[in-house]
This record gives sequence, structure tokens and C-alpha cells, in this order.
Amino acid sequence: MRPALYAGRMTFIISAISTEAADEARQSPFDAYGNALSPQTQSEPGNPCRHCLNRAKAGERLVLFSYSPFTERNPFKEVGPVFVHADGCPRYASAGAVPPDFLDRPLVLRGYDGEQQIARVAIVVDGQTVARIEELLADPGVAYVHARSFTHGCYLFRIDRP
Repeated sequence: MRPALYAGRMTFIISAISTEAADEARQSPFDAYGNALSPQTQSEPGNPCRHCLNRAKAGERLVLFSYSPFTERNPFKEVGPVFVHADGCPRYASAGAVPPDFLDRPLVLRGYDGEQQIARVAIVVDGQTVARIEELLADPGVAYVHARSFTHGCYLFRIDRP
């Protein structure tokens, strides 16, 4: 059972990858790192689209490409694999709510400082995603948070204060 949504709690903003980045992956033959791109039909559900923040259903087509959510060059700038729906989807737009497909799943939450370096980390395995987000964002040394896959470490979405 999912916890009640966050009445009276800290607000935050969830950001999916930009529509421009998703469209470029859908339309380009190569990603920014030289990897060939082609849609893959999902045989079973599960891979999360980083644009709509829904897990793909069996039969949906996804494009896998290399992506970095960072703007500054430094040792913490990671590049990793992400998926977007090949045939388009609306960008996630529910500020203040963890996407339902991620609410009860184990996650790694990395809090970054203003220099894009890791300041704090929280691991969520108990369904307390919102509480862990609030704890990280309450720290003045944390500028924003990345949600990442618990099993593979891949970037999922960004979380900011309003």
C-alpha cells in the first residue's frame, strides 16, 4: 500500500530529462558519445523512460542512449545509460510528487552541492522515499538530489527545492 501523498510536508520539484534531450535521442542515429541508437521493443515490462517517468510496458519501444545530467566537467560527472519512449511521450510534470512507478521501489538518492559534487547519500529500501528526499533537501549543503536506480546506479530524475 502506498503512503498518502505529502499534505503539509516539504515541497520539491521532480524534473525528468528535457524534451529536447529525449527528442534528440529519438531522431538521431548516434548519441552525444558516439553510440548507435535504434529503438528496441520491450519483451517484458520494466525499463523506465526518463522523460515521462513511467516504466515501459511489454511491446512498447524504447531508445537506449548515454546521458549525463551534469553541466560541469569534474570527476563526479557521470555518463550512463537511460531509456526514452521511441514513439514519444509527455514529459513528467507533477511537481512535488514522486512518480508513482518509483514511489515504492528501492532507490539511491544522491544529494549534490552547488559544485556538482556528492554531499550526502540516502538509500531507500523501506518505501520512505519522500522522507529521505526531505532529509536531503533540508541540508543546506545539498543543492539538489538525483534519484538513481538501486540495482544499476543509472540516473532516473532530479529533485530540487521550489
